Amino acid sequence: MRTLNYDVVVVGGGSAGVAAALAASRHGSKTLLIERAAYFGGEATNSWVSAYCGFYTKGEKPTQCVYGIGDEVLKLMKKHGEDTNYVINPSTKNASVRFHPETIKIVLDELLESSNVDYRLCTSLIDVKVEGNKIQSVIIMDDEDKCEVYAQSFVDTTGDANMIHMAGLKTMWGNEEFGIQQSSLSCLVEGIPSGEVKIETLESAIKKGKEEGLENLHKERGMIVKVEGDDYGYLTIPSVILDNLSGEELTKKLMDLRKQAKDYVKTIKDHAPGFEKMRFLASAPYIGIRESRRMMGKVVITGEDVLNSKKCDDTIGRGGWPAEMHKASGLQFVAMKENDYFDIPIGALLSKDIENLFTAGRSISCESVALASLRVMGTGFASGQAAGVIASVYAFDKDVDTKKVQTILRSQNALL
Repeated sequence: MRTLNYDVVVVGGGSAGVAAALAASRHGSKTLLIERAAYFGGEATNSWVSAYCGFYTKGEKPTQCVYGIGDEVLKLMKKHGEDTNYVINPSTKNASVRFHPETIKIVLDELLESSNVDYRLCTSLIDVKVEGNKIQSVIIMDDEDKCEVYAQSFVDTTGDANMIHMAGLKTMWGNEEFGIQQSSLSCLVEGIPSGEVKIETLESAIKKGKEEGLENLHKERGMIVKVEGDDYGYLTIPSVILDNLSGEELTKKLMDLRKQAKDYVKTIKDHAPGFEKMRFLASAPYIGIRESRRMMGKVVITGEDVLNSKKCDDTIGRGGWPAEMHKASGLQFVAMKENDYFDIPIGALLSKDIENLFTAGRSISCESVALASLRVMGTGFASGQAAGVIASVYAFDKDVDTKKVQTILRSQNALL
């Protein structure tokens, strides 16, 4: 088995992972980014979640609260013809940036190609080797061979805390009050009306389908996400609760989701005004997971921290998205203060058990309610960039100095 050596290894190439790898490399670390899918982008490209939430606060005049590498992505999207102005949803009043998933693939490819990051698609993490309180190496595998990769720092941006789990560490899962948030299968549909689709329109149609006896309609509140002017978009309502992340569980739930998708499209087509010509074209390559395993960090961000817009001196980024709860009973938003944000403390990115292990994105150390805000991709760019800087600083210094991390982040145009 071949061996490779790096300063920083980032596992998971979604928003947080790409930001982490770029940030670490820009600070001078020899960096490897691995992703098991055939493209970077995570939920944006693999699960067709076609809106970047978290770049803006909620309010009558939303304020951008994520800059840095995330803002570079927005600017490059614009060069590729995407409208990067925020769109305010008429039902939720939240501001997001809509896009076409194929554009994101190209944008992230270009950012990585112009960097010093080494990167590999179609490559999976299969083992983690721990000695004492440090990760010594990881085993990665593609369809050609295996490699053992040694590094000074490791960043888990898999979204499911896979590296953390393989290291044998205890993780958080769900919430005692309502369990885990739902995961959804995004479905590409065409022949839909112009303009924003109101949640209430879909909810009314779904209720009528239930009355008619359609079996696979469970969740009533959800949305179709689309770019203005398009006659197609992404239906995100088919949803399930995952009990674990095994292949057996995912197989069962994906089959269920495809049955749901068929019935949701039928009832919306039959009962939603203007949707009479709607057609179901395809379901996303992978389920969109909102919540799974989370790291036990040195700090746990609480729901109260988010809802009260808590500020802190050791911040590494801002979170401005309301707590977006996807329960079995339906979609619910719990807003923060008008046009405000909360600070993300550095300790939520640091493992409490492994000295050289860091995380970002939806594996961040937090309570379930806090995750309902922190997990969105705009915020993921912010936490990912911070994790990359933290990992690079540790790789050189064998320590993490908060002030140094903050200085570097500001030099990379991050907003703290």
